[in-house]
Amino acid sequence: MKFTCLFGLLQVVVLVSAQEDLPPWGTGPTPLERLGRQTQVQATRASASASDARSAADEMEARLSAEASARSRRSAQASAAEIAQRTLTIKGAAIEAQKAQAATASWTTEAMLTLNQETAGMAAAKGMAAKHVSHEVDAELANIYMGLQDWKMKVIHDPAKEATKAGMKAALPYEKALQTIEKRVSDYETRATGLSTQARSLRTMAVGLADGAVQKQAGGALDAASKDMMQAHTMMNQATMFEAQGLKLIKQAQIWNVQIPTYVGAASGAAHAKTWQYAKKLYAPPPVSFGLPPPTNVNAFLQKGVAHHDEHA
Repeated sequence: MKFTCLFGLLQVVVLVSAQEDLPPWGTGPTPLERLGRQTQVQATRASASASDARSAADEMEARLSAEASARSRRSAQASAAEIAQRTLTIKGAAIEAQKAQAATASWTTEAMLTLNQETAGMAAAKGMAAKHVSHEVDAELANIYMGLQDWKMKVIHDPAKEATKAGMKAALPYEKALQTIEKRVSDYETRATGLSTQARSLRTMAVGLADGAVQKQAGGALDAASKDMMQAHTMMNQATMFEAQGLKLIKQAQIWNVQIPTYVGAASGAAHAKTWQYAKKLYAPPPVSFGLPPPTNVNAFLQKGVAHHDEHA
């Protein structure tokens, strides 16, 4: 902008100098030429003045813009300073809040520790008091307590009852074997009785057929008499077989029946021995036995007895 102003002034100076240094042409310039030159000079000066005015206006506008920029920068700096101040204030408040929280946590921990200590102290005091009271009560009621314990043991764990229960448990296998033998004997006797009844019925029917055959033979019905007589003989044979089977069953039942007292004695002996083990002061010792007790696996024993009887039969 300053350069444009200087250039305009330089043009004015050059024009004036040129007007003053013109060589004379004949008699000199005419009034019209002089007026034109003056007009040109005035126009040049006006142009230079306009340039100066524009330069001044541009410079003023630049200054105003610079001042506005400076004001904006100062305002921004002030806002930034205010924000920084507020940020520091917020940070300080957060730090203070953290400190307050830490202090509260510390107070809470101390309160819990104090409470725990008080609780432990109360528990210890209660324990000491209970121990002291218990010691005093035990010292005062020792005899009564011991008597109560003895009575409790006698009631709950009566030696006689415990011995009886143990004896029953020891005799149980032999009693089960005895029940099995008795049931087998009863079944065989029932079966033998049924076979004997069938045999008597067949014999009665055979006798009737034989009598009828004799009458038919006397009447001349020989074929019918022969058939009835053959059927009567068949019935007699069946009756004899049924009778023989029944006798075998009765004999086998008698063999097993002999074992019943043995199992009864074994059950009684096992119960007596176990009872005496549990309460030796209340019961006499069992008699000495030199024989072996009977087997408790009765099924194998019964099958062996059946096979042995079939071989001798």
